[in-house]
Amino acid sequence: MSKAMRILVLTVYCLIGAVHGLYHSCKDIYANDPNSVSGTYQIMNRKQEPFTVYCDFYADYGYTYIANTTSVHIDIDDLYTSKTHAMVRHLNLAGRQKETKMEQISKYSSQFPLSFQYNANVGYAMPYNHQQMAPYLYLGFLPLTVAQNRNQQGYRSNGVDYLFNNCDSNPNSYMAFYFNHNHHVALNYAGCCDSTLMHDWVTHGTDVPSSRYLPQEFYFFFELHMGGCGGYAIPPTIIHDVQGAALGLRFDYENPCVPSPCQNGGSCYPNGGNQFICECSEGFTGTLCQNIA
Repeated sequence: MSKAMRILVLTVYCLIGAVHGLYHSCKDIYANDPNSVSGTYQIMNRKQEPFTVYCDFYADYGYTYIANTTSVHIDIDDLYTSKTHAMVRHLNLAGRQKETKMEQISKYSSQFPLSFQYNANVGYAMPYNHQQMAPYLYLGFLPLTVAQNRNQQGYRSNGVDYLFNNCDSNPNSYMAFYFNHNHHVALNYAGCCDSTLMHDWVTHGTDVPSSRYLPQEFYFFFELHMGGCGGYAIPPTIIHDVQGAALGLRFDYENPCVPSPCQNGGSCYPNGGNQFICECSEGFTGTLCQNIA
């Protein structure tokens, strides 16, 4: 296939995908063009309703961030491939952005992956402000079956476990990110429940390069709730220096051109999903450039 024909095929494929809503995730976008740059994109839910995401692309993986202006249903399972961790960013009052790799604590990492839910918390504690501020994105750490015990709980942030002992079996082990389209004022526990644990993920966050900053529409009002004696926090009442937080969902992508399947010096180009096209060197033909012309 000539270079001109290859470009035409890829262009038509991408246009068809855009028109018919084939892109349901950042992974779809990346699979069809691994040269895609990080930025804001429109994708579709399963009802073909568009919404805005920020796709943060790296070599063979990335993170999906959802805009807080989204008003359609989100098929959240389409947006990630891994539940081993989430990338949680926070925006401070000075406008700087930092990120924290949030994971299950080491004790339970092999038993309980993280839970990502949209406007639901099946198997996990109900978020405190759900009635007036829903819908919400839900990041669950320990399910009720474990969190309702008087045991050691917490979260893992940038490779370090931050722990507490649940003193009263209160089964909260989550972070909720509220769309709050009607701008309701959040409920708070009166005079309660600050702790070092509520700040550790912020304190130990790493700076995000300004070239990869998220637009402000991707930051949410949030609550972090742990325990029974772990703490409860919302901005700015308890976490004073944070304007909002963004939930990054991890997706992985296996590039069909790595390692190159094209023989005899042929060039490989992704062509959607696990498909690829070989552009053969002069003197060779075939799907994999395996034949001498």
